[in-house]
Amino acid sequence: MDTNELWHLLQMQMDTIKKESDSSHHPVLERALEALKETIENYLSEQVTAGLPHPHPRSRIYRSEPKTWEIYESSSHEILDLIKKKAKNAQKKPACVFDLDGTLFDVGYRTLGILNEWLASDAAKHFDKRLLQKIAKLNYNHIGYSLSHAFENSGFDLRNQETMSLFSSVERYWKKKFFDGASLVKYDKIMENADIFVQKLSENNIEIFYLTGRYFHSMAKGTEQQLLNFNFPFDKNKLILKHNPHADDQIFKAEQVRKIAQEYEVVGNFENEYLNIAFMSLEARDAINVIVDSHHSGRQTPALDLPIYRVSRFEF
Repeated sequence: MDTNELWHLLQMQMDTIKKESDSSHHPVLERALEALKETIENYLSEQVTAGLPHPHPRSRIYRSEPKTWEIYESSSHEILDLIKKKAKNAQKKPACVFDLDGTLFDVGYRTLGILNEWLASDAAKHFDKRLLQKIAKLNYNHIGYSLSHAFENSGFDLRNQETMSLFSSVERYWKKKFFDGASLVKYDKIMENADIFVQKLSENNIEIFYLTGRYFHSMAKGTEQQLLNFNFPFDKNKLILKHNPHADDQIFKAEQVRKIAQEYEVVGNFENEYLNIAFMSLEARDAINVIVDSHHSGRQTPALDLPIYRVSRFEF
């Protein structure tokens, strides 16, 4: 039952009560109905929807994915074995390439932390208390690929002018903090067992490259600290970030994989973005190209005649 249906039902019940009561009482009954409606509206405005359990709202049960691709649902154990076998037969030094956000790190916690910071900021003081209470109730299950997904998944109507004004304020703050290089160290958590998985590859003499769309000028230091904090195998020379924030991720990453392949044999390639893996896999056609099934943007993908593996988590 939506709100309009609720109001209609209440009005019908009120009309029935009026027929059974003296007309002198009708104005009082009307005021009571209006007071009841206002109370219900205030209550509903403070509520958030329950959110959706994993897979998240931008995960594959909600998204359009490449229908024509040859995608193999796999376990991390199977992927590990496939990569190790390829590494043993490699003609050059074997290497694995890993994206960070959405692949090794769960950035949903970064968004939640930044939302709480905004609530405590002076900017929040300009907005309706009920809307602020609703933001405070957002939880991990509301988080999607973008900030707008988190709002929509929790029941905010971004077509509403007041809500959109609030969202714009939050988004400005979020963009400043999300890419500042400090918030990722403060809030991000790793995908469970991702560190163990990468360490297993490193122990098998496979070089580990981290290839990310994070911005070098603001996020390099934080990214290095983050990898060290979580004990990932780390060589500063094998951490690649974007120097041009306006470069398309898929082009940037494909170019970097091509450069890596000049010296190494890329035996594994891990991403959470279908568009990125499509471009990167063309530069590493013989690699085990893997999608980590977390949030992704849903950008349109080209046709691809290469097998793609998909894992939902790292299991150990």
